[in-house]
Amino acid sequence: MIQTQSKLKQLDTKIHNLRQTLNSAHDKRGVLNKELSETEKQIGECVQKLRLIQHDMSSKERKITELQASVITLNQQLVTQQQLLASHVRARYQMGEYQPLKWLLNQDNPYKVSRILTYYQYLIKSRQQLIDQIDETRKKINENKDKLHNELAKNQHLQEQLTQHQQQLQQSKSYHTTLIDSLNHEIQTNQLTLRDFQKDKDNLSRLLKSLTQQSVVQSSKPFAQMRKKLPLPIQTEHRSLQKMNQGVTFFADEGTVVTAVYPGKVVFSDWLKGYGLLLIIDHGQGFMTLYAHNQSLFKRKGQMVHQREQIASVGHSGGIKQNGLYFEIRLRGKAVSPLGWLS
Repeated sequence: MIQTQSKLKQLDTKIHNLRQTLNSAHDKRGVLNKELSETEKQIGECVQKLRLIQHDMSSKERKITELQASVITLNQQLVTQQQLLASHVRARYQMGEYQPLKWLLNQDNPYKVSRILTYYQYLIKSRQQLIDQIDETRKKINENKDKLHNELAKNQHLQEQLTQHQQQLQQSKSYHTTLIDSLNHEIQTNQLTLRDFQKDKDNLSRLLKSLTQQSVVQSSKPFAQMRKKLPLPIQTEHRSLQKMNQGVTFFADEGTVVTAVYPGKVVFSDWLKGYGLLLIIDHGQGFMTLYAHNQSLFKRKGQMVHQREQIASVGHSGGIKQNGLYFEIRLRGKAVSPLGWLS
């Protein structure tokens, strides 16, 4: 008997130390979560920059296409104007090899002379306009070519920026994944060890109860007199627990039956943010017990329940990832440590 009690104390010490290690790991995770939040913000900024750069690149590609089309159009105009100029030059020489002064000296009809002079002046003016238009067209083509080269250079620079952002994004993702994997592995390993310790402690506790031939008898005493006498809300070998700020979480298989630790009246039976499917029992004298994150609620508001009566089943409602029952004891609205009341 004494040896068994000694082993139980040793297990309590191991469980206490391991819980401290887990609490330290959770504190570390809090710090890492803050760092991860900053990393995720940076990832969001990289994604936003990536989206803007891709949008700008698409805009530049459209401009390049437009400039290329403009160059083709201007080249076509240049060919047309050159053809017109060539036709005017040919027309000039088709009039003969004489100079304008010879035309004037050889003409007997003054009206014909005037008409020839007018046509010749028009031909010279038209020729000069075509030459000017060709020069202007060439100038526009050169300007557009310069713009095209500038846009291509900007496009190349944006492409380099895009590559850098992609690398930053990948590094942030890798850092994020490494932190999560490392932290989850540490916590998972400690939780498994704690579960084994708790299982050993439960086995020893049952042995002690058997040796001392103590039986659980439903008490009619007030709740305030039930310190260290309340039964656990989950009766299963496949469980472990984790002490929280205001209560304790009993990890168990989904669907495991949850029982009332003491008689009372159900005052709440519904879904509540942060608690999932929640059931609250009023035991009088300001005492209440809370059973959260259930899979299903068996009792409705207003119903009376007995000690050890089935009231719910274990689940993971309310956004938690692991199946478990979150249990609290409250006195006049303030949380008290459940471990000081459970047997």
